[in-house]
Amino acid sequence: MSQRRRASWRARASALSWLALAALGAPVVALPTVGCGGTPAIQTGPRVLPPANPEAVRKYLEGARLLTQGGAGTERRAMQRFEEALRIDANLWEAHYNIGVIHRRAGELREAAQRFEAARRIQPGSDEALTALAEARYLLGDREAASDLLEAFVREHTNVVGARVALATILRERGEYDDALAQAREALIREPQNVRALSEIGRAYRAQNQLDVAELVFHKALALDENNAALHNDLGLCALARGDTQAAFVEFGRATQIDERFAPAHINQASVLLRAGDYDGAETEYRAVLRLDEDNLDARVGLGVALRGKGQAEQARTEYQRVLDSSANHPAALFNMAVLRAEFLNQRPQSRELFQRYLDVAPSNDPHRAVAERYLTEIPAAAGPATRGGGGGRRRGGGRR
Repeated sequence: MSQRRRASWRARASALSWLALAALGAPVVALPTVGCGGTPAIQTGPRVLPPANPEAVRKYLEGARLLTQGGAGTERRAMQRFEEALRIDANLWEAHYNIGVIHRRAGELREAAQRFEAARRIQPGSDEALTALAEARYLLGDREAASDLLEAFVREHTNVVGARVALATILRERGEYDDALAQAREALIREPQNVRALSEIGRAYRAQNQLDVAELVFHKALALDENNAALHNDLGLCALARGDTQAAFVEFGRATQIDERFAPAHINQASVLLRAGDYDGAETEYRAVLRLDEDNLDARVGLGVALRGKGQAEQARTEYQRVLDSSANHPAALFNMAVLRAEFLNQRPQSRELFQRYLDVAPSNDPHRAVAERYLTEIPAAAGPATRGGGGGRRRGGGRR
């Protein structure tokens, strides 16, 4: 390797060591996580790119440092630096990637997908760009495209880890537990201390109600990363599955102490508080999530339930309606709005349509289906309009007797 190429690689590697500081906190498909000054997380893969322009790298590093500070304002400035870097060096795919991460954090999934696609076009061998693109497509609802991307990538790049773990996540969520376990184990063969792969193994066992094995795996992962909020959240879910709400509450609390921005633990902690009838405490947890992400629909539905429990039916209706305005077929919002109308707003006839819409879109194993079906048997269907004829609107023939 020439001295110029070595110097260029050092510049590119220096930029990359900052790359994943923008990583999300527990997306459906996890993005990479590295610390400052460590080994570069991104591998350039099969495509050899020209030497990185030093001025572009400088702009890139300015943006990456801004990302470490957090906050919407600094993220906008970071994005500006990444754009400036790309105007200087169009091959700096890492800048596209980080712009995509910023969009992803803001919930701008289509924009994020476009940036991850741009990064992948420049460097098709990037495990991280491929994984992030698959995540964005998955969240946009194109789940088959996401799994196809990952499956094709791991067939071609047999030693990748991140894409295998991402594929394991999708397989687990589809209920293909054996295949999910196989992918996660393949990732562990290549990287024995990969915490995300261990986490996926634990989640696959938990989904099959093999709680002893799942907890064992989660504790093994915690031994490698004791400050991992997601793992404490996983242990809390295991405790909930056992019916131990106290232990679950403790684990969810540990998760939020480690990372106050970790929304799943706030939501799970709120669900425990709802079960205990602590509506004020649940409201606090849901509002903590909405301060971080006002478009978190699950938190908004939960907030509506807490408000309903406090006797604030109209405020609850407002929260459910906000969810339905954003996602017309959100099952939990449909069900809770229907219950609210039937039991709290004296609108039982109007609730029937909502219960039916819920049953049309809810998964077959949704625990509320039986309740909705019972309501439909109890609430009569609306009578059809009367047929009007002569004689001041009386039915023809005098009507039935």
